[in-house]
Amino acid sequence: MVEIRPSRAEELKEQKALWKVAFGDDEAYIDLFYKTCAKPEDIMILTEDGVLCSMLALMPLELSLPNGETLTSAYVYALATDPNARKQGYGRALLQYVELYLRERNVDCITVVPAEASLFKFFETVGFGECFSTRKLELLESMVPPSPAGSSLEEMDAAAYGALRERLLSGVFHARYGEKLLAFQEGASRLSGAGLYRVVIDGREGCAAAEYTSDSSLAIKELLIPPTLMEGGVSLIKEKLQADRYFIRTPALWDGLPGSYIQPFAMVKWLREDLRQTWGEERSGYFGLGFD
Repeated sequence: MVEIRPSRAEELKEQKALWKVAFGDDEAYIDLFYKTCAKPEDIMILTEDGVLCSMLALMPLELSLPNGETLTSAYVYALATDPNARKQGYGRALLQYVELYLRERNVDCITVVPAEASLFKFFETVGFGECFSTRKLELLESMVPPSPAGSSLEEMDAAAYGALRERLLSGVFHARYGEKLLAFQEGASRLSGAGLYRVVIDGREGCAAAEYTSDSSLAIKELLIPPTLMEGGVSLIKEKLQADRYFIRTPALWDGLPGSYIQPFAMVKWLREDLRQTWGEERSGYFGLGFD
């Protein structure tokens, strides 16, 4: 018999084992997620005859509208199915359950960051639409210029980063990450050897979240600073965090670094008809960090 429900605390070991099999993440990263983000009731599971077959996490965040209004959302993360139980529609069934579960709790929408391009099509089949793009750029170490004079880079904790991030994105349609999700990003960045940073160039503030994806590659998961200062921001990060390649993400709606391009990033499923009609064709929102 198939059962779908929120998980229980005693099922944590099985969840971590499925996560490891599905994504290959190291145990420190998985433990960090459960320590910072996940209560048992935030993990939705599908079992068959009592055996865990599929799971996903619902991480609460808000969407901030340009007029200052905030909407409630649940960010679907770590959708995983046991390799031996795939192609049976379990992931789709979990997402259908999640929609009913969140509607009962009057949540405004569901958001997701597809891990690869092919998954955009899958999420479209269950009612998600593109809503948030990002501007991306890859630079070799030799392509990053020297940092500008009168500039600084200092590490921040999650709370200070979140406050600065909201000031920089005031008036922009964007995802607002709460304390737990920012703590997760701070921990993931530090596990990799990087961190969250305050950037100052010519007296103007910005912020950046950086995470090593390998020994030789650094992802600047978001760089928020006036467009004319973005190059200087990357240069400052390069001085502190050495890598052969730098992968940089900035808001699609801001002018980006030369050579950058816009790419779909996050999707939304509106659970209120008025929001779907108002924002259903929106493509200029900024989702930011995402957890790849």
